[in-house]
Amino acid sequence: MKKPDIQQLKDIVNNSNQIVFFTGAGVSVASGIPDFRSMGGLYDEISKDGQSPEYLLSIDHLHDNKESFINFYHERLLIADKKPNIVHQWIAQLENQQKSLGVITQNIDGLHEDAGSHNIDELHGTLNRFYCINCYEEYSKSYVMTHHLKYCEKCGNVIRPDIVLYGEMLNQKTVFKALDKIQHADTVIVLGSSLVVQPAAGFVSEFKGDNLVIINRDATPYDHTASLVIHDDMTSVIEEIVNSNS
Repeated sequence: MKKPDIQQLKDIVNNSNQIVFFTGAGVSVASGIPDFRSMGGLYDEISKDGQSPEYLLSIDHLHDNKESFINFYHERLLIADKKPNIVHQWIAQLENQQKSLGVITQNIDGLHEDAGSHNIDELHGTLNRFYCINCYEEYSKSYVMTHHLKYCEKCGNVIRPDIVLYGEMLNQKTVFKALDKIQHADTVIVLGSSLVVQPAAGFVSEFKGDNLVIINRDATPYDHTASLVIHDDMTSVIEEIVNSNS
């Protein structure tokens, strides 16, 4: 890790007042949640069951076999022991200090909310909320897990996580809120995203502000347009920033 890069990141953060964070799977991986597509991640793990991960995470699976869909998300998606890491906490702290407009995330784990962030645009939804597919009664993840809840207590129909399944459209209200954030930002900091998944990655191309910062282990298609690129362990970078400010 190059000290000039750390100093430049500190300077950018200190001189910005409308930061927007854009986070991808790398931020979740740092909390012990497997990346969907990486080797040894969720994709590889559930591919062994004979059905594609895309199908198991699809609206078709829910329609075709509700019991199978329910069992799948209870067994594979509901993770109780994962906690926010230093990256989530740093993002929440800067929002609370009114240095940030909030965070746009591709992740569904709800850890930004758990860390104390409030202005969150969850492009693919969140596992922190569930709802009945019939009467839309809402339930929290903790309630669903504690009661091993599969069916609505109000009407008896299936409850599902409030995530965007394959075959479903992104929530347009969330998309417009995220675009508005990007367009009003003076700095965008990308953390743990390859910036190749569409349409989420296309948000970065809408940024017209002063500084685009990309912190990711691997190169991204937007590296050549960024003010600062750090190809290093994300948590180590943020620990360095946090420790230097304490």
